[in-house]
Amino acid sequence: MRGKNLADIFFTSNVDGQFQTAGYDDSRIEECHGSIHHFQCVQPCSDDIWDASDIKVSIDEGVFEALEPLPRCRNCGGTARPNILMFGDWSWNTQRTDIQRGRFLRWLQGASTQGMPVAVVEIGAGKAVSTVRNLSEQVARNNKATLIRINPRDYAVPHERDISLPLGAAEAINFIVECMEKER
Repeated sequence: MRGKNLADIFFTSNVDGQFQTAGYDDSRIEECHGSIHHFQCVQPCSDDIWDASDIKVSIDEGVFEALEPLPRCRNCGGTARPNILMFGDWSWNTQRTDIQRGRFLRWLQGASTQGMPVAVVEIGAGKAVSTVRNLSEQVARNNKATLIRINPRDYAVPHERDISLPLGAAEAINFIVECMEKER
């Protein structure tokens, strides 16, 4: 539930573009591991990153392998790949995510400068790939903010002021909405 005066920004490790699909403004999102909706050259021949929303890739679901024709780099004609960070990936082009990170950091700085209270709501971030979890704790600590951690398994929080909800996402959000409505 978003209030009139509530400024929000979203940090996600998901690469599927679901915040955008849900209608959130792309300029309010940082996708720390990139997006499957953007491509870059496999080589890479340049630092270009381009929109891939019109490009369809067929998949052999039996072996989970992309079928020809594979997407092509718009510069050199070589193979294109999703602009996402993969394990052991040293050729991921971070340019798009770096721009998103800059916006995110400017938003945090503005919130701090304006004395705006910050709450960090972390949903489903686990320990195996701890990018979101680490950032959530850092932002909460640096901004003297409350961390609300929603996770049915990995729900421990670092400080007493933080809130742990050992629930699934939908159940936790419904619980928070109910609590807010009771407070009115």
